[in-house]
Amino acid sequence: MAIGKQRSRRRRSRAGFILSVLFFVGFLLVSIKGYELLFDYAKSEQTFPISRVTVEGEFEFLTKEEIIDTVAKIAAGKNLVALDLAPVHNALLRMPWVSKVSVRKKMPDTLSVVIEEHHASARWRNSGYYDALSESVFYPDMQRFNLPLVNLSAQHDTLAAGLYAHAAKFIEMTKGTQYMIREVHLDATRGYRILLEGDVWLILGRAATEDMPFIRLKRFLLAFPQTKLKLSEISYVDLRYVNGFAVGDRNPPETVAPQ
Repeated sequence: MAIGKQRSRRRRSRAGFILSVLFFVGFLLVSIKGYELLFDYAKSEQTFPISRVTVEGEFEFLTKEEIIDTVAKIAAGKNLVALDLAPVHNALLRMPWVSKVSVRKKMPDTLSVVIEEHHASARWRNSGYYDALSESVFYPDMQRFNLPLVNLSAQHDTLAAGLYAHAAKFIEMTKGTQYMIREVHLDATRGYRILLEGDVWLILGRAATEDMPFIRLKRFLLAFPQTKLKLSEISYVDLRYVNGFAVGDRNPPETVAPQ
């Protein structure tokens, strides 16, 4: 009798274990199916459609309307959950005055956009601007934005940061003098040239040492007033000499300063 009872208990235990396994498998299958249905529902075109775009940032040249319009062309009416933010982010970055972008989803129907606008520190090659904060060159519509800034130019955009740093020091050195800097150029030989108001070129030449351009500009500021020459009578001052400098008579308008 004892043996029969033990066998009966074993059968009930096995049956209970099998039922437990079947129940777990069934629960798992139902859960997976439910997840699939919920996922499909969440990604449906009719579920969580984007209907609002919020924009944060301080703008001088951008407008919230054009930012929202750019986002709406890509995201309006689409499912918020399923939306890939990369195309929205990239489209906003392509706007010329946009420096930095952050795009986030806010349930149930909103895209939140935070934008940092470029700061124009100098003109760049007459076709764009240089942003000293982000150390980048950007190219807006120059017919719409014509800011009175010093103009910088070099062969490549990658030279803009170094040129701007030099130009800023040149301008600081001439502050309070009669010499107003209009343009600063870095030519193909990496020589510095400054155009003063009145169309007079200061030719500083290549920087054999880091401070050489500043030494030559300082020499001009100290020595030129002693010559009694008038800026209106000359076209350039060549400061590439060890001692002193050469002065060129006023050239016809089509003639440029020597390289």
